[in-house]
Amino acid sequence: MKLSRPLLATLVALIAFASLGMAKKKYEVTVRFYGEANANDSERFAKPIKLTNPARDAFIQQIPAISERNIKAIYPFAADDNSMGCAFLLDESGRIGLEVLSSDQRGKSVVAFVSSTKTKYTHQVIDMVIDKPVKDGIISIPRGLTDLEVDAMRKQWRVLGDPNDKRR
Repeated sequence: MKLSRPLLATLVALIAFASLGMAKKKYEVTVRFYGEANANDSERFAKPIKLTNPARDAFIQQIPAISERNIKAIYPFAADDNSMGCAFLLDESGRIGLEVLSSDQRGKSVVAFVSSTKTKYTHQVIDMVIDKPVKDGIISIPRGLTDLEVDAMRKQWRVLGDPNDKRR
């Protein structure tokens, strides 16, 4: 089948335009929450980690239950240990993921990791024991974030309660 030049040019333009919409948003800061995994899961599904609350060796899932793509807004705050904390308001997909994680993994841990493209550093911020199902779509990192990370988050997401933040 032969295509005329105008038809071929239109087809190429449509494909190029469609691929622009499929480009992923680039995040300066990534925030990911991983659920605890079973030690018997293979390396494809779980990786070893050292937890601090309580201190023990464990495994976490390879795929995060919640990521930066699920965050709609943040609420940063100063923590008692001179670091920063932050509450994250999740979108509907993140809310469902959090509800499933907190219901299915009750008594196990969820581990938060934060990384920055500026510093190219990923660190385990905190691990928290899941004590009850969370249905409101809000998850918090109570401490362990740096000022630099929180400043980048402020640029990236809407800040709840900030009258100067005009993003909706």
